[in-house]
Amino acid sequence: MSELIQQKIRQYLLHSFLYYQLDESIIADRHYDEICAEVLQLMETHAGSSLLPYQELVKKSLSEDASGFSVRKYPAEIMSSALHLLYQHNAVKSMSFDTFLTRFGYSLS
Repeated sequence: MSELIQQKIRQYLLHSFLYYQLDESIIADRHYDEICAEVLQLMETHAGSSLLPYQELVKKSLSEDASGFSVRKYPAEIMSSALHLLYQHNAVKSMSFDTFLTRFGYSLS
């Protein structure tokens, strides 16, 4: 069960970063809302678990606005994963990953 919670938390943060920081979305709003509700429920159910990644960040953001709107600083792992996922999603546009990162103000260096 802890793997599912960890996966859902990362999924929530990843899509939150895409939507609120990059103004990009690769899933429907309804699906994102379902992820938020599921993460909140899972975190409440497993409140005492120390195995939850980014627990304070997620707890605060979901309790303040029930979404990732209030998150201002995302973990590097989440940002990297989100950018790679978005690149894969947009791969049909045939641009290099470096060009893609530059478009959003990031670089490989």
